[in-house]
Amino acid sequence: MMPLPVSTRRRPLAFFAVASGGFLIQTTVVALLTRGASIAPEAATAIGVELALLHNFLWHERWTWSDRFAGAPRLQRFAAYQLATGSTSILGTIVFVSAAVRVLGLDATAANVLAVGVMSVTNYLIADRWVFRHRAAAASLVIAAIPGTSSAQPAADTIREWDAHIARVEAARRERAQPSNDPDKAFGRELRVAGGLIHEWSGSVIIPGITVAQLTHALTTPGTPPPQEDVLDARVLSKSGDTLLVYLKLQRTALITVTYDTEHMVSFEQHNPAFASSRSIATSIREVDGGDRGFLWRLNSYWTYRQLDGGVKVEVLSVSLSRDVPALARAVVTPIVSRIARESMRRTLEAMRLFGLTLTGVRS
Repeated sequence: MMPLPVSTRRRPLAFFAVASGGFLIQTTVVALLTRGASIAPEAATAIGVELALLHNFLWHERWTWSDRFAGAPRLQRFAAYQLATGSTSILGTIVFVSAAVRVLGLDATAANVLAVGVMSVTNYLIADRWVFRHRAAAASLVIAAIPGTSSAQPAADTIREWDAHIARVEAARRERAQPSNDPDKAFGRELRVAGGLIHEWSGSVIIPGITVAQLTHALTTPGTPPPQEDVLDARVLSKSGDTLLVYLKLQRTALITVTYDTEHMVSFEQHNPAFASSRSIATSIREVDGGDRGFLWRLNSYWTYRQLDGGVKVEVLSVSLSRDVPALARAVVTPIVSRIARESMRRTLEAMRLFGLTLTGVRS
């Protein structure tokens, strides 16, 4: 559907028209939940506000500020909207309602009516000046909501817990003798540690018509990884036997795009003719602009190459460390980061599959 144009002069009217619809949804939900289901006023308010936010965002995007976006990612705008007006509305309204109900003795529905009026002007200014301004501003607002993004360094406790986790990962891989049974799938999880977040993603792919020896030889000679979208540059800095020091310029995109100069110590091991493995440890990670916002502090990857009938099964486990996401932002930021990590893993596996197929003369 085409956007509905609205003039700049009439934008506040459009905003309050949309907000009125959201207000109706919020108050109706609160009334139903508190009177019909006996849910606490705070919980009912949080549910009502969230439904109103979704309604308002969709109509603001299509109508109130439709002139400011031409194909920019909706997910970025919604993340900014949720963190900015969402946090303001939910926290401000809940505090207001709680005080009005428990201190002043007002009915929950009446308290919500007053709270909506108080928050409307603030939310209009936030939406107009930041959320629906332009794509970069929307992304920056989400990042700005995370404290200390200008100069972040992992604390000693963070590194200690990372090292302990990596020790467990490597011990488990040494003990595991059999391959997984789930090719072409990406699995992930996140583990919260002191001051940081560990991201684990794994997946596998089967490359037909090739041997382990062929594949590992191609990967070590010259030694750069298969071409893929988020590797902007790659070259071998040094090589000693089956160990290489590799430079990679990596680009990671979630709410914003960040480019890194990285160096990786990559070692290959041929266990037997049908089984080989490799380990890549990032020895240096530097943001290209010279800052350190904590989006990528550590990066390890572990690969296995197993001979099957008619091909090779390649499995990879990627483990990385970033700064933690504050509780206020987790509900919005975590799904976005997880989705992008999953897509990155899929791209990596697809790049490996295509690389292997080129060794057999097959193009796709």
